[in-house]
Amino acid sequence: MRLIFWKRLVKFLHTVTGLGLVGGLAAYMIVLATGPQVDSLNAYAAMRASLALVSKWLLIPSMLGVLVTGLLAMMLHYPFLEKPWVWLKALSGVLVFEASLGSIDGPAQAAARLSMEAVNGEIDTVMLASLVRDEWIAWWILLALAVLNIAIATWRPRFDRLFGEKHLPG
Repeated sequence: MRLIFWKRLVKFLHTVTGLGLVGGLAAYMIVLATGPQVDSLNAYAAMRASLALVSKWLLIPSMLGVLVTGLLAMMLHYPFLEKPWVWLKALSGVLVFEASLGSIDGPAQAAARLSMEAVNGEIDTVMLASLVRDEWIAWWILLALAVLNIAIATWRPRFDRLFGEKHLPG
């Protein structure tokens, strides 16, 4: 009875943190796409400060929650440990977390700091624009990894031919 409770709790937390991650990604991308351009420095700096907060308080904690609850689900449901798709999903989750830290949170914090430096006249807007130019590439890679992770969890490939094992459905 207690194991069933923990399995359900972990599944619930995995779903809730996944929703937080998707919501954070959507919010970040919408604000980034529709926000002010570099030529309006004060508004741009305020937007960048907001994006840094979304990353720090929503994206990264949600991604960490998804990763931890996913690993806990593997521990609580022993048959998962024998499924290659679960290990592929775990690897994909670690890659998404690493991409979130290295390509999203770090640059978001740096862009907020650099925007304030531009407002204070310490750097010019051309330099600021060039420093955040590749942000969309990182977002599309992260989005592709996240979609791959969802596809693996939904599709649950069996890998029977690859590993020569007989897995039960699901």
